[in-house]
Amino acid sequence: MTKYTLPNPYQRRTLSEEYGFKFDLCIREDECNEISSLSRSSRWKMKQEGCFPPSCHLGRNSCARLLSDVFWWVRNSPAVENVNNPYSRKSA
Repeated sequence: MTKYTLPNPYQRRTLSEEYGFKFDLCIREDECNEISSLSRSSRWKMKQEGCFPPSCHLGRNSCARLLSDVFWWVRNSPAVENVNNPYSRKSA
């Protein structure tokens, strides 16, 4: 998979404005799940590989991700390899 690259400040501002947010927000795991449609463990694995936006720690037991980072990942998601694609199977 390709590595995740952080958006620059202009791209962050543009993404937030396109989705109707005046400021960049910190989102928790449940909102990230809704936007990315990935499970928490899948996001953790992808974060360890550098393919998903990193989380920022808000306190002792809490962390969040920037909304613009997740939107950027959705728009520029990495190419998936070794997918079980029924259309690429050979005919018998």
